[in-house]
Amino acid sequence: MKKPVITAIIIIAALLILFLPIPSGTYRDGGTKVYGALTYKIVVWNRFVTETNVYQKTSVFFFPDNFKTLDELWAIEVAPYSPLATDKKA
Repeated sequence: MKKPVITAIIIIAALLILFLPIPSGTYRDGGTKVYGALTYKIVVWNRFVTETNVYQKTSVFFFPDNFKTLDELWAIEVAPYSPLATDKKA
């Protein structure tokens, strides 16, 4: 009876460590918030693009992108909108 209880506690603890998001703080780029776990990272973008425009979106980055810095994640986020991405010449 004791062994299944201990096994269940260990499994629940491992799942919490892998999947429970922990807030990392708020950045001074407009209020971007980051929540990270070992298997994914949630970024709530609130970033000034120009003086009057603010980029607001929630993104989820899974392993291995969850270990990248916020600047690297920003480059991934804006890559589809960059002029080089739309200028595809064969």
